[in-house]
Amino acid sequence: MRILAVQIQILESEPIEPEWRPLRRMQEYPGSRKVRFTHRPYEGPGIKLPARPGYAAFLRLQTSENLETIGLFGVSWGREHLEWEARVFKAQWESELTGQDALNREYVWHKMWMARRYFHMPSTAPLALIDELLWDLAGARAGLPVYKLLGGFRDRVPAYLTETAVPFEECLKSAERARKEGFQGFKDHSILGVRQNIELARQIRLLVGDDFALMHDPVQQYTVEEAIQVGRALQETGYLWMEEPLQEHDMAGLKRLCDALDLPILVLESVAGAPYMPVPYVVAGAGDILRQTGLGITGQLKLANLAESFGMNCHGGNPHVVAAIRNDDWWEVAAWPPTGPDRALRHAFAGLLRDTHRIEKGYMYVPQTPGLGREVDWRGISDRTVAVI
Repeated sequence: MRILAVQIQILESEPIEPEWRPLRRMQEYPGSRKVRFTHRPYEGPGIKLPARPGYAAFLRLQTSENLETIGLFGVSWGREHLEWEARVFKAQWESELTGQDALNREYVWHKMWMARRYFHMPSTAPLALIDELLWDLAGARAGLPVYKLLGGFRDRVPAYLTETAVPFEECLKSAERARKEGFQGFKDHSILGVRQNIELARQIRLLVGDDFALMHDPVQQYTVEEAIQVGRALQETGYLWMEEPLQEHDMAGLKRLCDALDLPILVLESVAGAPYMPVPYVVAGAGDILRQTGLGITGQLKLANLAESFGMNCHGGNPHVVAAIRNDDWWEVAAWPPTGPDRALRHAFAGLLRDTHRIEKGYMYVPQTPGLGREVDWRGISDRTVAVI
């Protein structure tokens, strides 16, 4: 099954209002004798502009067996900008993809992995998209959902609600919401300082009961000593893990922390280079759970398999990957809406290409239809197309 054509379709929306509200502001860490920096929730109206058309680019792969797939390449408020990005991508990648066997995903993945460096790519998002589309084609050809092609471990995964850095009382309300809505766990991102974070953890446990999974993600705000203090309190409170407690370049500090605690430490959300970068952390014992940041579905499977070889979990990633492996126990659901400056754009085009994994009664259910299991409005995409690159 050869890739015959690589197209990028530019779509235009009806006029919509650009709007964005930042997620965070910076602040000095509360109660510290040494000046350090953390963040706080943003307070303010954000940005709103008069309505105007928006634009989206969809990457489309066509094959020799009359199978095709499509994915969102990017969005923009400027048509010329998006067309330029599409032409740049085509000039670089069309010759690399056309003529390739679409089922040789491993070959294409390794080519793309090295291209990150040789092409000086500012983002690997287009490469991850290509890999996902190749898996979609493989699933369509086989008549199977992607998670079955990957191994097929289960069709549902326990789900927990995750809350951003909201004030103390709001975090308690969010934890209560998680329990009432049927989630099986809750994760906070509290930034209130060591004493307040410990007290919040205890209050959340009292609120939700002993049979509810809890996690804490301080987003790199602690010193090693502070993380040990908080971690010991979380152990006593029955938490499942602490995530990203230190700056992630601090491998020595992470090892000290892991050695001092029985509580698992989840690491490597913000360090690029997965699936290979985690190897020295794993060998050094500088983490107990790996955050899933592999390039595309292929890279995510590699990272999950690496973690499993060392008896570790690997948390996050594509729903098909999570459903295909044994060593990820949870699916994370954000308690807040998207915050990017392009969220109005993405919402305007969301109905054209819809993921069908769903959250129901405390579980994420992976799609059972062939490929990625997405619903594609081909007619809608065609009707809104204003240019084909």
